[in-house]
Amino acid sequence: MTINLTPEQEQIIKAELKSGRFRTAEDVIAQALEALRKKEPTSSPATDGDKHREAVREMLRFVEQNRVTLQGISVRELIHEGHRL
Repeated sequence: MTINLTPEQEQIIKAELKSGRFRTAEDVIAQALEALRKKEPTSSPATDGDKHREAVREMLRFVEQNRVTLQGISVRELIHEGHRL
């Protein structure tokens, strides 16, 4: 299998290798896949509601990390307003 990585993904792998935590890029990817498996079990397919909630959680994490606002309205407020519709 051939995998194409973005420059950012390559930088992450290089940083992990430089840290000495992993010996090969394959080790980094294996660990990432294992973490993904633990985070999202494949035994129970996610419902649309689960996918929506996870998308909202990811958006909120991004917003909190980057302090994003939209012309005086925070994304959190915008999401809350969307739930009222």
